Amino acid sequence: MDEITFKYLSAKRDLKPERLYLLSKLHKIDPELIESVQHNPTLYKNVRIQGRPIVSLSGTVLERIGQYLDKFMLPAVLKQETHLRDSLEFINIIEELQVKPDAYLVSFDIKEMYNNMSHVEMIDAVKHAWPTIIKCKHTILLPPLRYILELLKIVLENNEFMFNGKFYKTSTGVPMENSLSPEITDLSVYEVLNSILRTFQHKPKISSLYRFRDDGFFIYNEGTDDEISQFFEHANRQHALLKFTHEKSQTKMQFFDVCWYSKV
Repeated sequence: MDEITFKYLSAKRDLKPERLYLLSKLHKIDPELIESVQHNPTLYKNVRIQGRPIVSLSGTVLERIGQYLDKFMLPAVLKQETHLRDSLEFINIIEELQVKPDAYLVSFDIKEMYNNMSHVEMIDAVKHAWPTIIKCKHTILLPPLRYILELLKIVLENNEFMFNGKFYKTSTGVPMENSLSPEITDLSVYEVLNSILRTFQHKPKISSLYRFRDDGFFIYNEGTDDEISQFFEHANRQHALLKFTHEKSQTKMQFFDVCWYSKV
């Protein structure tokens, strides 16, 4: 470890406990419902907004350790062929796609992804990704794997937060606001999805599979509605905790803040 990194991690600070709050899932609201509220504001009472639980690590003892580890995980995630950076990249991809007339546009959501990954499988995912990690260019000195894993266990096994005046400790998953959490779950889900695809009998019919965190999409070619349902039934049997929901259409698909029309 270089001296600057050591000072950053060991600097004395006024530390606070982790805290839980809810973040509104505005992107999950039906676009047609939004349009109806715009025309008739009194309908806002009919809008039910889901809340995503977030554990804030700002100013906590684990904050900088997570930031340090994330420096090494992120470059490996960016090398995943299924990874999406943002909606702009999604638009650039679909503009180049040639979708067959009978193909299905399929979007999927991994329910409670951050809460439903075991610590063991996240640690194993880092071990499996290590050959990729050591080939990446890093802005700071990369320590040996055993030190990475030791720090990772400290972060994973000490998820303690305060809510409504009481303290809680999680036994699985990671807090969403930890800098490390998106990358460590991306590494794990990447392996889960690859396992699902390898063991699905109609895998050749799936193309252009991309994912941003817990949201993904793919094109299902020359197949049937029932086969898509079979895929997600198969996916939901592969992991003890992770479960998938999906939507499909042969004409349009909502993904991110983009509505994609395959037929005009």
